[in-house]
Amino acid sequence: MKLRKMWAIAFWVLLVDFIALNLVGMTSMNVNIYTIAHKVIGQMDPGILRAVFAIALLIYAKREWKIDVMHQKGGYIHMFKDGWLMIVLTIMNITVASDTIVWKSLLYHMNAFNIALAFVVGLIEALFVGMFEEISIRGVMMGAMLKGFKKYPVMKSIFFSSIVFGSLHMLNYFVAPFWDTTNQVIYAAGLGFVLATVYYISKNIWVSIALHAAMDYSSFVFSMNSIYVNTGSSNSIDLLSVAIFVVGLLSSYLSLVVYNRKQGNKDLLF
Repeated sequence: MKLRKMWAIAFWVLLVDFIALNLVGMTSMNVNIYTIAHKVIGQMDPGILRAVFAIALLIYAKREWKIDVMHQKGGYIHMFKDGWLMIVLTIMNITVASDTIVWKSLLYHMNAFNIALAFVVGLIEALFVGMFEEISIRGVMMGAMLKGFKKYPVMKSIFFSSIVFGSLHMLNYFVAPFWDTTNQVIYAAGLGFVLATVYYISKNIWVSIALHAAMDYSSFVFSMNSIYVNTGSSNSIDLLSVAIFVVGLLSSYLSLVVYNRKQGNKDLLF
């Protein structure tokens, strides 16, 4: 694939993502989650349009751009071997980084219906977000880059697709506090390195989707109140976000080195 076509595909993927995210925002079907006192503890949107765009992009990419997003089956062990940072952050979302108000409500102040609603809608939303973002960024955009870059295609594809993934979160500047969004852009790029590496090594988009969805699910369910109230929590660059970026980048590189050596390639640049 020529570089011009590769960048054209990257542009079209970004355009589709932009349109899709705006349509999802305008057509949201918010589900209110209530306490037993009938007070709203949070809101969730299944985001069905994300799944529609993901499937459409998947089909179009295979037919028109000859990019096979799905690849092979299996490889789920890489969720833990190479995606360990995502697993750690998922556990943190449920424990130390969770919203205390949400936890108390789940344990003491919500009936069975609202608890079930939160977990079910949260799962649907997380799955659709994971599908949309992984298929578009990792599957299609990174897939085009792997075909387009002639020198060091793996490193360049993972790096550029991850930076784009982080940059997409800049759309939150319109709806969220400045520093919260800035920190999100930084750590999202770091997580992008991990997700891109897991996808490249496993050759199975569902592995990165599962990893992505698991982390989002833990955030959606256990921080409902923070998402709903949308209050700023940072007034500067967060060191944790920077740490996630650095650890994600290093973890990605080391995983690729180990994988390549198992394939008989001892190069440090690939």
